[in-house]
Amino acid sequence: MLHHIAPAALSALLLAHAPQVLAQGGGAPVNDLCTGATIVALSPGVPAVRNGDSSGSTDEVGFGAAQVWEAFSLSQCMDVTVDLCGTTPAFPNSFINLVIGCPITNIVNTGVFEFVTCGDGNVTIVFPNLPPGTYYFPVINEPGSTGPYTLTFTGEACTTPPPANDECSGAIVLVPDAGCTPVNGTTLGATGSIPAIACGGFTGDANDDVWFSFDATATEHSVVVEPSLGFNAVIDVMEGACGATTNIACADQGALGATETVLLTNLTIGSTYYVRVYDWYGGQPSGPTFSICVQGGGTAPVNDLCATVTADPLALGGTLTFTGNNTGATTLADAGITSLLNDGIPKVWHAFTLSDCALVTIAYCGSTPPFDEIYPALTTSCPADQVLFTAQADFTCVDTNAEITFVGLAPGTYYIPVGAFGPGSIGDYVLSVSANPCPAPPPNDDCANAAYIEVLPLQECPGTSTGGYNTGAVLSVGDPTCEASTNGYLDVWYTFEPGANTQVEITLENVTMTDWSMAVYEGCGGAEVACVLAPSGPVTVNTTPNQPHYVRVMTNTDFGLGGDFRLCIAADITTAVGDHASDAPFTVFPDPAQGHADLRWTGATGQVRLSLTDLMGRVVMAEQRNLVTGEVCRVDLAGLAPGGYVLRCETTDGSWQRRISVR
Repeated sequence: MLHHIAPAALSALLLAHAPQVLAQGGGAPVNDLCTGATIVALSPGVPAVRNGDSSGSTDEVGFGAAQVWEAFSLSQCMDVTVDLCGTTPAFPNSFINLVIGCPITNIVNTGVFEFVTCGDGNVTIVFPNLPPGTYYFPVINEPGSTGPYTLTFTGEACTTPPPANDECSGAIVLVPDAGCTPVNGTTLGATGSIPAIACGGFTGDANDDVWFSFDATATEHSVVVEPSLGFNAVIDVMEGACGATTNIACADQGALGATETVLLTNLTIGSTYYVRVYDWYGGQPSGPTFSICVQGGGTAPVNDLCATVTADPLALGGTLTFTGNNTGATTLADAGITSLLNDGIPKVWHAFTLSDCALVTIAYCGSTPPFDEIYPALTTSCPADQVLFTAQADFTCVDTNAEITFVGLAPGTYYIPVGAFGPGSIGDYVLSVSANPCPAPPPNDDCANAAYIEVLPLQECPGTSTGGYNTGAVLSVGDPTCEASTNGYLDVWYTFEPGANTQVEITLENVTMTDWSMAVYEGCGGAEVACVLAPSGPVTVNTTPNQPHYVRVMTNTDFGLGGDFRLCIAADITTAVGDHASDAPFTVFPDPAQGHADLRWTGATGQVRLSLTDLMGRVVMAEQRNLVTGEVCRVDLAGLAPGGYVLRCETTDGSWQRRISVR
């Protein structure tokens, strides 16, 4: 969430365009800090013009670009326009939000901006329905948008009428029911009634609150608000009469567009409760609409809402048994707007918590009649956001029910959706959830232990591919350029040397992974030369001749689980090195070796360049020798650390390499 008003996080909202390198200048302007801003009192229909210069300003609050500050105050509700018309040269970039407080306590993120109205390439921003108060506007200072500026604030009296439920006395009555029938609401034109509450550790701005009420028909009810994308909803549930209400519960766990749910317990049947809804941010939200409902007192399953289920601890070697009936399930607060589980299928929920990495199996065995459709998926959030799918799911129970296996689940809490897809998947069910230890990490779990893979002729890929797996890999961090993860990656490593080639083709064939990507580096910790999400065919990678390269095969655990795959690396046969063992005109023995190794040369007599490279990509030996066909020469390995190395021989006819191990 952005509720804590961390300036670095707010910068994503405040910038119309991505900032570039901060402008540098001499002494800072007098309004470099918000405390130096001149606050002009804005009257309806009377423009307030401010002239200044953003050169030399600093980024006092960490927005990502430097700024100076201008400010205005309102004594009544106004629709306010902010423009830079007349600024020469024009500012092609601009901040697009207002700031409340100095230091910052909130922002107004409702600015609709465009670069047309001014006619000179400058920005115009509109903030409708601003309540009385003081507002600060940051004028940007970055390359191309810096220097003297003309800024105009214009306000017009608000004309949008408030909604009927703007005050507690006009609260719209909600009727609780099992299906949580939604009622549409809006904060458009709403005004503040009472101050915002502290909820979830943060206090927003209740300048646009609206009111609802319901009479409890059970001792437990759930209030659910599903806002539009531009709305960050806060739910404030109260008891008592209008004017003398007391907060008993609240919800403010999400961000813009996130569903909020409040579970209410110990209610008094027949008593009236009030529900206040407002947008956490200042001003009017860009999407002021939402739906609200009260669930309970009917026939919906007790675990219809994921927010109401308790996560049971699941120990390694242990089993949990869940029973239930998904008849009457709803889609209420199941998933976020962009989640793959926001599919319109009614669901009920169960949850478990792991303290260790585990292989988890969920079996519907014993459900009567058998369920003919299930979700091969888990989610780590409620409502569901990102979804973990598994390819290991089939109807293998003796009674034709399904068994689902998730390999390599990290410690944490997981929610199980039980979908009511149709007549064959509605009714009584039994879930048996068991956990076993994760398999041992693959031997090539880190770059230092990368597995060597030969470069083959193009025609041999993908037919002669190498099998691999990342199941059980230790979670790693460090995002490649094509990926970002909050939970980390299951990755394994391979190394190859392209010989004289400046390009290779790498084919990654997924077998059982449910998320996969690949990155290529010029050494462990070296520069990234390629990164591809979910490759579906050969990927051409530019390479540095005669240098080891490293392939990272990974699963982003935000989106999927590890599994099996096949990997093949090939180059044009006309320029490819003779990389596979059958082509190399030399043998090395013993392998593994200690202190030294012997090289038997079977190629043509002549000059041969020998090089030895460790698996970090470092050349530890290089020399030129005159080798005679059939002759054996000694390669000195003294002082080398135990591990894997690549011995390479290069002549005018080509180059070849073999992997050797040093003890």
